[in-house]
Amino acid sequence: MHAPATMTRAWPMLAGLGGGLVLTALAAGAGGAPQVALAGLGVAALGWGVLSLRASRPLAPRAVLATSVAALLTAGTAVASGALADVPGLPLAAAGVFLAVVALSVARAARGRRADHRGPDASARRSPATRTATGSEARRSLVGLAIGAVLVSALATPALAATEAGRSAVPHGEHGTRSGDAPSDRAHHH
Repeated sequence: MHAPATMTRAWPMLAGLGGGLVLTALAAGAGGAPQVALAGLGVAALGWGVLSLRASRPLAPRAVLATSVAALLTAGTAVASGALADVPGLPLAAAGVFLAVVALSVARAARGRRADHRGPDASARRSPATRTATGSEARRSLVGLAIGAVLVSALATPALAATEAGRSAVPHGEHGTRSGDAPSDRAHHH
């Protein structure tokens, strides 16, 4: 496997996790049909991301491609019609970016599988050396996973903060404090 492909192999699954988190946070602040659609898509994205990471490959690429494209088109239509006027734009845009990353990567995976099925048993043509990851590939994969996690968190964190759930969250450092106690006052009480 080529170095860039090794490094970016987990990125679609990480995008699925980021998108799932943002979509479920959006669902928490939405109402009616958008809430159900956002929650369902968010839970599905989270599940797909976890299961695909576990399998080390994008699972069900054709179904995920169809779902991602349908979700992007539906969201675009809903935004244009004003049906998502109550849904914050930044998190919705971030979820769209995550879905687009997933759609593009599973489209590549689906195309690659189709090419593998054209010839006589493609797996038989691979040598044992290409089927096992070398130490160098494992390091690149780990570095790629870390970079992907940073990229996803850089997009997901502000998106989550801009949702209703993010705005309602208790600020860091204030869990378990009594009203009126400042963090510096707590140190003197203990």
